[in-house]
Amino acid sequence: MKILSDFDGVWTDQALEAQSVKLFLAAEAARLAGVPADQALDHFQGYEARVKASPKRYGWAPDGRITAYVDEDPFCVPNSIAVYIEEGAEDHARVYREAVLDGGFETLTAFADHCFHTAAGNYRQEHPPALVPGAAEILHELHQLGAEVLVVSNSPAEKIIGWFTGVGADAGTGPDHDLRVRGQAGKQTLGQKDTSIEVAGRKIFVDRPMYEQVIEEENPDLIIGDVFSLDLALPHVLRGQGRAAAPDRLVLRKLGHTPEWIHSSHAEGAIDLIVESVRDLVDIVKKG
Repeated sequence: MKILSDFDGVWTDQALEAQSVKLFLAAEAARLAGVPADQALDHFQGYEARVKASPKRYGWAPDGRITAYVDEDPFCVPNSIAVYIEEGAEDHARVYREAVLDGGFETLTAFADHCFHTAAGNYRQEHPPALVPGAAEILHELHQLGAEVLVVSNSPAEKIIGWFTGVGADAGTGPDHDLRVRGQAGKQTLGQKDTSIEVAGRKIFVDRPMYEQVIEEENPDLIIGDVFSLDLALPHVLRGQGRAAAPDRLVLRKLGHTPEWIHSSHAEGAIDLIVESVRDLVDIVKKG
């Protein structure tokens, strides 16, 4: 069985790193706007509450179109806050917006991206890899069962390989490893077409040419991810089209933040199986 897996949220626990990104976003905005840090933190916690109260309106939108919704992934929260600030619904939001733009950022999204990469880099220098417990053992078990495991992530391959080798796993970019890694997958990158599906009243864009190319090249039997829009929506559509490279099974790793509109109906039948842990892949492979 060939397994194509996402990384963050499947093989990692994201909560602390995502929190560090949100705190850095507020601190950087406070610095640029000359606002006391504690006051800015109150403002940004309010912005977070507002975007989460209207999750169909907010998410990660690199080109203005939502590529993943704010309630699907904690890493989408900072970008959603940036969109809210750009809208400038409140006086203090307009203060931050003007300060960020005057600070040399072309858009609030560019500022949020800067904060994400900086904060994530700082976090990873100061903390051990946030891999799920027993990650190396899980990979070894899958390898012993004859499964080929490929991690496909938007993160750089070097980061992912470093995290896995740091806990004793055999990981690399070549085929002679327990885990093969393809980074910079561009799952979030939308093509020119506005092709979409609707799930629970939400438009999910599925023209994702970089990710589609990976699926076509790898021809996996199973795809597992934690964010439906990024990881599973496109392969669901490819399977519905009868594409030869489409996977037979789609699996979602459910986390504490996984929204009800995804897990309660298995994304209206698009998801075959929901698991609580990546370790459940071992049983899936054993059953065939």
